[in-house]
Amino acid sequence: DIEDFPKEFVWPASTYLVMKTFESLQEMFTSTKEIQDWFTECARLISQVCGQNVEWVTPLGFPVVQPYNRFNKLVAPHLQAKKLQEHYNMDMFERPNVMKQKNAFPPNYIHSLDSSHMMLTSLFCERRGITFVSVHDCFWTHPSTVDVMNRICREQFVALHSQPILEDLSRFMVQKYSYSDSELTNDGSIVDMTKRKLNQILTKVPSKGDLDITNVLNSVYFFS
Repeated sequence: DIEDFPKEFVWPASTYLVMKTFESLQEMFTSTKEIQDWFTECARLISQVCGQNVEWVTPLGFPVVQPYNRFNKLVAPHLQAKKLQEHYNMDMFERPNVMKQKNAFPPNYIHSLDSSHMMLTSLFCERRGITFVSVHDCFWTHPSTVDVMNRICREQFVALHSQPILEDLSRFMVQKYSYSDSELTNDGSIVDMTKRKLNQILTKVPSKGDLDITNVLNSVYFFS
């Protein structure tokens, strides 16, 4: 009975199970983990070395900014209150919250892709003249047009993820955050080395898995 389980073992046991779960996921989805680690490291260096919030543009051209900042503790309280009202604009009083920036980038980026897929599904449903309604990741239409929406949903997913998404993201980040040769000092300093590491990481696009994305078109349970 779970109630008879010693309380002092609850936390170690739950930690063990979580650790084993993540180890299993890493073993099964190697490429996914490598991509997640790349996102995390890019965000960490961008926020830490460049001192900037992480930004990107979705495949549909929608700009995204992660507004996770921390205030300089030396700033007067009344100025902090003023900045809270303008939290989307960074200035000398603010620095990126490195922990939040790096932890949020992978899920936020995936959510931005999912929203792009939802928008594409909506647009192509409109072209076909069928009703489309969505709430988060739930897509709705009339019973008589579910099959049509089902097909559109899968076609647009394949179309979206057939694009060089990671390569495009890398090019955007290199253009926005990388340091030019004139900004590198070649003096062996920690600052110079971290700038070089940032430049290297931004271009080091991880390899993808071997899934044939077109299989989604024939996947019965991709959409349900």
